Amino acid sequence: MKKIIKSKWLWSPLIILILLLGFYFFKAQYQGSKQHISFQSDIELEGLLLKPKTPGPYPAIILLHGAGGSHQHHNKAFFRFHANAFLKKGFAVLVYTKRGSGNNPINYDYFTYKQLANDALAAITFLRNQKDIDQNNIGLMGVSESGWFTPELAYLDGGLKFIINRVSSPFSFVQTVIHEVKMDALKEGYTATEIEKEILPLTKQIWDYYIAVSKNPLLANGPERDKINAKLKIVHDDERLGAWFTYEQLEPYDSLLYAARGQNFSYDPLPYLKEIKLPMFYVMAGQDINIPTYEVVDFLEKFKKTNNRNIDIKVYPNASHYLFKWGLEDGPYEGWLYQEDYLDTITEWAVEQTAKSEN
Repeated sequence: MKKIIKSKWLWSPLIILILLLGFYFFKAQYQGSKQHISFQSDIELEGLLLKPKTPGPYPAIILLHGAGGSHQHHNKAFFRFHANAFLKKGFAVLVYTKRGSGNNPINYDYFTYKQLANDALAAITFLRNQKDIDQNNIGLMGVSESGWFTPELAYLDGGLKFIINRVSSPFSFVQTVIHEVKMDALKEGYTATEIEKEILPLTKQIWDYYIAVSKNPLLANGPERDKINAKLKIVHDDERLGAWFTYEQLEPYDSLLYAARGQNFSYDPLPYLKEIKLPMFYVMAGQDINIPTYEVVDFLEKFKKTNNRNIDIKVYPNASHYLFKWGLEDGPYEGWLYQEDYLDTITEWAVEQTAKSEN
C-alpha cells in the first residue's frame, strides 16, 4: 500500500487534475471590475455590471437567459465565461438573475414572455442611465428562449446597436416548440406515425385551447375542454402513449396560469423582426433538438434578402443546443468544451458592429 501511495503513477494524474481544476475555476471567475446592481421592473432584479479595467466610455452588452426559472442566477458559469470574453474585447457587461431564480420566489409556471421582456427593458434602462456606457453601442445577447423576444426589445427600445441570438428561433412558439416535441418523442422511441397522428395533433389542440381561453375565459369550461379531456383519457390509458401523456385531464382552471400559458403559446417575434433594422447574428447548432436549425437558417437567408436586412448566420454542424464539442448535451463543461472558435466569433462580431459607428 505504501508503494502505491508513493507511486508517481498515482500522484501525477492527481496533480494534473488539481492544476486543471484550479485553472478552470480561475478562468470561471469574473475578470473585470464588478459592481453589484439592482433595478426595478414590476419586481426588483439583482445582478452585476462588469467593466474592463480601462477608462470608459464602454460599449455594452446585456446577457439574457435561457429557459427555466430556478437556475438562471447571474453568477452561473455560462454568464461568467461569456462576460469575460466580452470584457476582454472592451465591453461592459450586464448580467442579472432571472425572475424565479435565486432569492426570487416567483413561480415559473406563471411567467409570461412579456414579463421577461419587461425585465430586459428595465436592464436596458439601467444602462441608459450609466455615464460611462457608450449609449450608441449597447447590444443584446439572447439565449434560446430569450432570443424569441430580442426583436421586441429592439423595437421597443429603438436605440440598440446589435443583437446576437444564440441557438434561438425567429418563429412563433408553436412552430418552434413543435420541433422540440417531435425530436423528444423520436428520442423516446415513438414512431413517426404515433408522433404525426397522436402526439403532435393533441399537443397543438391543447396549446390552441390555452390560447383561446387566455383571450376569452368563458371558454375555459366549454366543450373544447371536454373533447381534450376525453382524448387525454384514451392516450393516457394507452400502453405506449401513456408514457408521454402522463396526465389524463387538463389542470383545473386557474385564470393566472391559463392566461400565462395562452400568452406564451401565442408568442410570435416575427412582427417585431419585420420592423427592426439593426445588425443581427444568429449562432446555431446543427444537431439541435430544441430549435429547428435548418428551417431557421433557410427562413433567415430568404428574409434578409427579401427585406434587405443585415443578418449574419453561423452554424456549428456537429454541435448540440449547448454548443459544446462532440455533440455533448447539457453538463458540467461550461466554458471549456465550447466549439473551438465560438467565443471569439461572437465577441469579434460585436466589436465589428461598434467599430462601424466610429467610422
